[in-house]
Amino acid sequence: MKKLFLFTLVFAFVVSCSKVQDVGALKEKVQKMNDEMATMMVSGDMSSVWPNYSDDVISMPSYEPMMKGIDACKESSKKMMESGMKMTAFKSTVTDLLVSGDYVIDIGTYEITMMVPQMGDQPWSDHGKYMTIWETQADGSLKVKAETWNTDVNPWMEMQKAHENEGEEANKP
Repeated sequence: MKKLFLFTLVFAFVVSCSKVQDVGALKEKVQKMNDEMATMMVSGDMSSVWPNYSDDVISMPSYEPMMKGIDACKESSKKMMESGMKMTAFKSTVTDLLVSGDYVIDIGTYEITMMVPQMGDQPWSDHGKYMTIWETQADGSLKVKAETWNTDVNPWMEMQKAHENEGEEANKP
């Protein structure tokens, strides 16, 4: 009986260690996919990004309505590119990975720099956090099922600072 208990305890320990290793390898895989998609987005190659998304993806960007389906996401991306906005740098960092069944929940941080026509030659930079839900496909690949992100920068505070700075400039002799 003691041998059975000891065997069960050792087996449980080995299984739990292998799951930790699996999550570590999965985290590296997800980070690599994020890095590859960031490179594609910065180069403007969105046609290479979309195969990483499920047809029924749900996207919930900051300051915009929710989008359902790959076609809605493609249309939003197309409008952004047609507006003249250009991503010049993008980096995401996986901080946490949660696995449940066929879903991998990727939580992390991002840094982005863009050129925005309304801002002239001044680049616009932002940083924040994101969550992406990846769905494991039958072939073992992952596709984005749902995503959301939002900034750590409070735009109202930034506007307030700009307004205060304008007031200080106006009050200088």
